Amino acid sequence: MPEAREPHAPVRAFWSGTITFGLVSIPVDLFAAVRPRRTAMKMVDAKGKPLGRQYYCPKDGTKLSNNDIVRGFETENGKMVVVSDKELEGIAPDKSRDIDLRSFVPADQIPPMYYDRPYFLAPSGKSTKAYHLLAETMERTGRVGIGSFVMRDHEYLVAILSENGVLRAETLRFADELHTPEEVGLPKRAKVSRSRVTALAKEIARLTRDEVDTHELADQYAASIQALAESKEKKGKDVVRLAGADEEEADAGTSNVIDLMAVLRRSLSPQAKVTTADQFDAAPSETEPSRRAPRKRPAKRVSTARTRKAPKKRTAHK
Repeated sequence: MPEAREPHAPVRAFWSGTITFGLVSIPVDLFAAVRPRRTAMKMVDAKGKPLGRQYYCPKDGTKLSNNDIVRGFETENGKMVVVSDKELEGIAPDKSRDIDLRSFVPADQIPPMYYDRPYFLAPSGKSTKAYHLLAETMERTGRVGIGSFVMRDHEYLVAILSENGVLRAETLRFADELHTPEEVGLPKRAKVSRSRVTALAKEIARLTRDEVDTHELADQYAASIQALAESKEKKGKDVVRLAGADEEEADAGTSNVIDLMAVLRRSLSPQAKVTTADQFDAAPSETEPSRRAPRKRPAKRVSTARTRKAPKKRTAHK
């Protein structure tokens, strides 16, 4: 079980859509299930002003403007092919708010290496009966829904899992993103004697525990950085005020955010039991969900200084 931690700011739902399969339609909100490590630091100058990036051509050392920068795709033979924004828009996935599930498979059929990034799915709208019914049914049958959805103009493969009445979405890596043991050069399986296996099993038994100690999973390096920063802040040493911090704090005080834990607690209350099929109130979709296969990914995309789009109005500080 996750370790109890200090409360953090409420988590925002950054995508809303609908789980669809057949005539089933279940509205959901998508929440990030992980947060960035606390070891990340911002690059600032001595006065606390954030630094920006400026692209330049390494061949002649000249700085590039937005008009000088285009996108390029490197082919397998090493040639660079320029691709325009209009051409990319023509092959972009259709914008949709559907998580289109095409199959339900046993959970153990998905190798762990395919899992990429986890998200929570929370019921959206007033009724949560369909959400609970799907979660309960998937958990009892041990099935995982496989499909795709579009988020921020990118199409993702996704697996929908159910644990303790909560639906979780896991984006999946594409097959061409994974190395095989043969590509890495791992040795073939070798035979070992039974006596050596027995001896090693005894060593493992000495360290065997029934539960994971979550304190062993804590990020000690991040805690050390935080302690160092807080110590220096108390002493008033090397403390700078980030430009625009006052405005950001003022905006944060008036922002309207959704508390994920509050949503899940309400959705998983004892009163919201699902026992019979007549509680299923999912209405048919207005339009039949798309049945197109996931778009085939290109071999490898490599950008150079002249093939990437530079941030606007940002300059580097020396």
